[in-house]
Amino acid sequence: MIDNQLQEIKNNFLLFDNQLDKFEYLIEIGKSCKGIKEDNKIEKNQIMGCASKSWVICNKKNNHYLIEVDSEAHIVRGLLEILKFATNKKSQDEIIDLNGMNMLKEIGIGNSITSQRMNGFLSALNTVKSIVRKS
Repeated sequence: MIDNQLQEIKNNFLLFDNQLDKFEYLIEIGKSCKGIKEDNKIEKNQIMGCASKSWVICNKKNNHYLIEVDSEAHIVRGLLEILKFATNKKSQDEIIDLNGMNMLKEIGIGNSITSQRMNGFLSALNTVKSIVRKS
């Protein structure tokens, strides 16, 4: 089951038959990402395994997590924004139970993105899982 924000994204992806249109929408999602402050774009927050420089910050509030994401690449930024929607306001167990490949397939882009971008997305999810396990 997916949240309202992810359901809206899924509904929007269903509107597109053309892969290029899906990528344009993914770029638009990335452009809506607020990003993170320049001082937080440090090695500690960097996502290893992404082709472009990307960052994630996890904050715990009342046993739930809020993440901030950013990337130098618009498509990756869009994927990270989807990850943010999937993890924000979730508990540690809910985040650890997330399956990134299934999530992207469920919203309709799992077969549309390259293996390199898929690996980057999964690295980002694994980074978030690692951070929440330690907190």
